[in-house]
Amino acid sequence: MKGSLIKQHRKYKNMTLEDLASGICSVSYLSKIEHDTINASDDIYRLLGERLNINLTNINQEFDHAIHQDILDWHEVIQRRDSTLMEEYYQNCTNALKKNQNTELNNLYKIVKSRHTMKLNHAPLSEDDLKEINDLYPYTNDEYKFFYHKTVGIHYLLKNNQIKNALHHFHQTEQLLRKLPFNDSETYFHLALSYSKTRAAIESNYYAHMALEGYIKDLDYDRTIDTYMIIAINYRSMDIYSIAEEYFKKLIKIAKYRLKSVDERRVYHNLGYIYANQERYEEALELIDKAFNMTIDVRDDFFYTNTIYLLATTNYYAGNVDKAWEYIEQGEKSAEEHDDQFFKHRFFVLRNTILENTLEDFFIEELENEIIPFARENNEYGDYKNYCEMLGDLYYEKRMYKKAAMYYKEVNNYRKTQKKDLL
Repeated sequence: MKGSLIKQHRKYKNMTLEDLASGICSVSYLSKIEHDTINASDDIYRLLGERLNINLTNINQEFDHAIHQDILDWHEVIQRRDSTLMEEYYQNCTNALKKNQNTELNNLYKIVKSRHTMKLNHAPLSEDDLKEINDLYPYTNDEYKFFYHKTVGIHYLLKNNQIKNALHHFHQTEQLLRKLPFNDSETYFHLALSYSKTRAAIESNYYAHMALEGYIKDLDYDRTIDTYMIIAINYRSMDIYSIAEEYFKKLIKIAKYRLKSVDERRVYHNLGYIYANQERYEEALELIDKAFNMTIDVRDDFFYTNTIYLLATTNYYAGNVDKAWEYIEQGEKSAEEHDDQFFKHRFFVLRNTILENTLEDFFIEELENEIIPFARENNEYGDYKNYCEMLGDLYYEKRMYKKAAMYYKEVNNYRKTQKKDLL
């Protein structure tokens, strides 16, 4: 109805009833229009529309099923990352809705357009875009809410340190999916990805297998590969190296001709990590070097620094200390250039481990007061567990048994800590 459309646009523009009504009608009359208890004249609708910069006269408000299907198809091609079709559907839906102001269709258009914008920009939503879809939420149906929570979940997934918020929205998406007459493998994929980022590997694999079932059925080759990658990384993070290796080798085999260079690099990096942890250093270094020297279209600063760190640690444990120092200095420079606190901490620990400074007061203070809290606050639970164990060992060696016991207890209970923080 026109009233709800007026109310939505007024709120989006941060206008009060008085702001919009001024010079057009009384506030009480406008309130009745917004609640659709009266129908105003065409002149009133025209004036209100001009102030809101929308068309409120001579418009079709019928629910058009063809437009609805086009919007859903538009969202589908966004999921499949087809930029050409994305633009085609965007133009078609935009043109179709210039003459149709059906509230449900326009709301759905706006939420899919937000997803479209994020995909094009490879970045979270702007504050204005986020505000617009937030303001619409109270007036919308379950279908809109489903796409809203999915879109906002992705928004938080793209923001640093916002995994808890992302998980909240993806679980809302999961609940709403049960009420709607369609399947959506991406919902489970996003839950798998979010849990994987927090090293909650069991939860991640649960959702990954649900996503995988749908992607294989739909012949979505790219997302099948992405999901196998998540499962492989989860087994690696659980130190189940034989199964992780099997999955990474399967990725190379099934995607021999279609694996993107960025994913191929990730496979070599992770296989190198696995071999390094099995003390197969020669094989590890060969694969890590291969990953490090691969040319790709998109620069990933985190992965670049992470591979340098892996080269540094692997060379150190392989006995190539001089080579390790070369990579430490290179990695410290990269972490500093990108102001990456995560890797600043990792290289700090590695440097002082090699220098045998870990029992020094400055190292313990940095580990306890800066590094461990940072790891927990930023959902880096793998590092959080390892750092707590390291600090427990250091306090034990210094015969500070009470403090050592406190950190050993946290290591044993870190999964409970993780669940408490995330949920």
